[in-house]
Amino acid sequence: MKILIKNSQFGMKSVILSLIVLVVCCLLPESGKAQSDSTKKFQLGFTASPTFGWLSESEPAAFKSKGLRTGFTYGVLGDFSFSNNYYFSTGLAVTTLNANTEFPASSSYPEVVYKLQYLQVPLTLKLKSNDIDNKKFYGQFGLDANVKIGAKKSAGGQSSDISKEVNLFRLGLSIGGGAEWKVAQNVSLLTGLSYNNGFTDVFDGDVKSKNSYVSLNLGVFF
Repeated sequence: MKILIKNSQFGMKSVILSLIVLVVCCLLPESGKAQSDSTKKFQLGFTASPTFGWLSESEPAAFKSKGLRTGFTYGVLGDFSFSNNYYFSTGLAVTTLNANTEFPASSSYPEVVYKLQYLQVPLTLKLKSNDIDNKKFYGQFGLDANVKIGAKKSAGGQSSDISKEVNLFRLGLSIGGGAEWKVAQNVSLLTGLSYNNGFTDVFDGDVKSKNSYVSLNLGVFF
């Protein structure tokens, strides 16, 4: 089954399409209710946030991490209230996770940059405080599921596609916090910081490594 999924573009597109349909079906019906519900049982928003990623040292030791590399996340956010101050937070985003590495044993290209792109669906619990001077503080914890949509590496000024070498799925554990700033009656700005720890292998093969990142979360809720 794993081989069939990896070798079939149709299979990958079906997974991505299913995720999109699932999230849209969850978000759209509730958005109409939120417009007439003063208690804000649902919030829809957008995010555009920088990420700072790295790869763990590989096993066996082929390469090791060489500092952080900037990436980017953009997409749609949705917060569903199921109790006072408690929310299920999800969405759909495109996330680029980049990493700097070095290959000490290589004399040709000792430094390699990995650029991995995923379609991401967060599945998290968000706890929000009551309003304090037009702002709410929040803490967030949960999982995020990712489907690979692109993978490249750059070395010596040359870039190559490595999609076949990278696993289709990524699963990560996310924890973070921040604040929502009310700037208008139905508009709030989101600021925060989160840490995402990947716990599935990035590469398909003998080399074992996981990618993680820190994100400066920026967004707007309506």
